[in-house]
Order: sequence, then C-alpha cells, then structure tokens
Amino acid sequence: MKNSILSKGLCAAAAIAVTATGFAASASSASAQNRMTRSVEISYADLDLTSADGQDTLDGRIKGAVRQVCGSYDSKSLRDMADHKGCVKEAKFSAKRAKVSLIARAEAGTLGTSTVVIGGN
Repeated sequence: MKNSILSKGLCAAAAIAVTATGFAASASSASAQNRMTRSVEISYADLDLTSADGQDTLDGRIKGAVRQVCGSYDSKSLRDMADHKGCVKEAKFSAKRAKVSLIARAEAGTLGTSTVVIGGN
C-alpha cells in the first residue's frame, strides 16, 4: 500500500513539475492559449532498475516517450523550433528526476511496480 502511494505521488509530482514549467514557459507567448500539455506513462514494472540492463531499457523508453510527448516541429518556424527544444528539455529533466528517484527506491527495495508520467507542452 505504501509503495503504491509513493508511486502515485512520484507520478503526480513529475507531471505537475513539467506542467507548471511548461505553462510558465509558454505564458509569455501570444499563442499560449493554443498549446496543450501532454503526458505519457512509462511502465517500468517489468524492469530490474538495480541492473544496468534495466536502466538502459528505461532510458530507451524515456527517449521514446519524449518523442511522443513533444512530437515534431516545423523547421522553417523559429517559434516551433524553440517550443520543441523547450518541450524536449523539460520532458528530459522531468524524466531524469523521476529516474533517479526510481533507481534509488529500487536499490532500497521500496519500489512498487507501476509507471511514471512525463510530460511537456
């Protein structure tokens, strides 16, 4: 029960951190109302996060999730390029923080099997 609560808390914290940062970054733009914050769940239930192989697999899933969250951009638009770069930066930062926490909990033996959420704008 405690592991489930911690996992849900971590997921919520990661999503909130990225969402809050994404909104702050886009609030100054005239098109901020047209943007949306997206998130993706990354499952780690089948991974041994105490092993290098498990961590490498998680890294691969994170990369795929960042691509899914941030999507593509119009390379002819400086605004789109900047927005995409900001999205990737925030999503990677959020995922890195979550990964560090997950690995620490796995090594301490307190990791429940669940998912982590990353997001971007």
